[in-house]
Amino acid sequence: MEYQIILLPRQNYWAWVRACHDYVMAYGANLTGDPEMAARYMAPRQVVTLPLVAGAYPGQGDIVRWFERNHPEVLLDAIEVKSPDELREVFKRRIEMEDRYGRKDRPFYLLWPTDYPVITQKFGANPQIYLRFGMPGHEGLDIRALPNTNVYCCADGVVYRVHSNPKSHPYGIHVRVRHQDGYKTVYAHLARALVREGEAVKAGQVIGKADSTGASTASHLHMTLKREGASRRGETRYPKDVIDPTPFMVWPDRAARKSIEGHYTWPAGKCLVGAVGRIGGPLEEEDLAVIERARLEAVVIGLSERRETLERLRATDPAMFFLLRLETDLSDQRVTPDQFVSQVAADLDRLYRLEVRYVEFPHQPNLQLGGWGRSFRNGDEYAEWFQAVLEPLRRDFPEAKFGFPCLSPGEAISGWREDAARFLEDAEAAVIAADWIGVSACWTAAAGMRSPKGGRAYEQVRLQFPEKLIFVTEFANVSADTPPEAKATQYLEYYRDLRTRPGMGAAFANALSAAAGHEGVVWRGKGEKAPGVIAEVIGRRTF
Repeated sequence: MEYQIILLPRQNYWAWVRACHDYVMAYGANLTGDPEMAARYMAPRQVVTLPLVAGAYPGQGDIVRWFERNHPEVLLDAIEVKSPDELREVFKRRIEMEDRYGRKDRPFYLLWPTDYPVITQKFGANPQIYLRFGMPGHEGLDIRALPNTNVYCCADGVVYRVHSNPKSHPYGIHVRVRHQDGYKTVYAHLARALVREGEAVKAGQVIGKADSTGASTASHLHMTLKREGASRRGETRYPKDVIDPTPFMVWPDRAARKSIEGHYTWPAGKCLVGAVGRIGGPLEEEDLAVIERARLEAVVIGLSERRETLERLRATDPAMFFLLRLETDLSDQRVTPDQFVSQVAADLDRLYRLEVRYVEFPHQPNLQLGGWGRSFRNGDEYAEWFQAVLEPLRRDFPEAKFGFPCLSPGEAISGWREDAARFLEDAEAAVIAADWIGVSACWTAAAGMRSPKGGRAYEQVRLQFPEKLIFVTEFANVSADTPPEAKATQYLEYYRDLRTRPGMGAAFANALSAAAGHEGVVWRGKGEKAPGVIAEVIGRRTF
């Protein structure tokens, strides 16, 4: 799942922590020695991974039964080991097999059936809806899948039914596959099936294209798992042998590799080295000197940027890439889509005539300063606001590429920020409508640069939206205690890593400078040492 926490025994705690190091670096899981903390962490959307060691949790006794009794909604990933060394070996095997939760250790498991590792409706959800159909709750998993994207078979088997009429069954067009040991899977709401009855199919084979046929309101894949005789044997509360597929699913942490190639104008090796220009105003003479010294290939500019500055930078580097941020104040009062368009239209038109084509909406809309709580209250409302702004802008600026903005990373802070992951999930319609998506990344130490919750925040976005071009529209080591030499080295490593990744347009370090009243991490301060060091190191790169 998207959220994972590892519960460790308190006895010899730091030895257990060290055993988790490589796994945490690979998947970004959190750690705790407190069972109550694990149960509350991002509930009920989390997985709790824990080593099963006799007497390890004295306050709870049998830890699995404790969870089942007190927190039955929590998904458990229990690992039977006797020591930190054994746990390290289990995690090593999972990393090598790209099997985050060890599902492949089971005799029967299910590979992920779409390119989108997002469950939009869990098994057993919404009992008030499904009771009228004789079901205790939702009888499968609803998994994100955009129209006409691939649907993959979850396991080897034989197709025993293909229903091709989109209107004569609640599942619409669907495919049913029989597997080993009496297991069966159903793939519903398809645009079309790509297999025929009696055909042998392999795990990972494309068997259909996704859509919203049958009793469905939006494109997705509904997947049901059955096992012959399960209802008769009392193995499930559901009729028709339906069982919960969740424990069998191999979570696709590397799923995007199946479909990432070929979607983008930016292939691997072309992610541009960039920086946010000047926060709160147009670029100054000193900023231009830093751009030249660092040999930057891309710069984020604002609506107030001057014509002569763009012409000067293009004279130095004709291929210089500009990303325009539609900066305007959304913090004090509600701004309607019409009001926003009228505020930015004149400057956008001026810069569009100067051939600036890539445009980012105001960044961090999940912050109060970015409009949250006033112009929109959540991701759903932001999606409506975004699309209402996008329609007239696309009409007036047909060659522009408009991006979904970067979010402020992290969990909810009352009155200040909505949880970034929840906001992104709720704003899905806006992401789909956008031409590209922006990501924010920050860290305070070198290890954080390599973490999925730090420098590699783009990885989860890539998994959720594998077809989208990504710009890291701002990144930084935000620690005031890190010397500029260390920051420069980290930035260079970060640029180099992104350079090799397909679908990454540019990465913009935050920021060259800031106008009075604007705080931020900047290259150019009052002295010359910091900007000199960062720009000099970046400018000496050999890639």
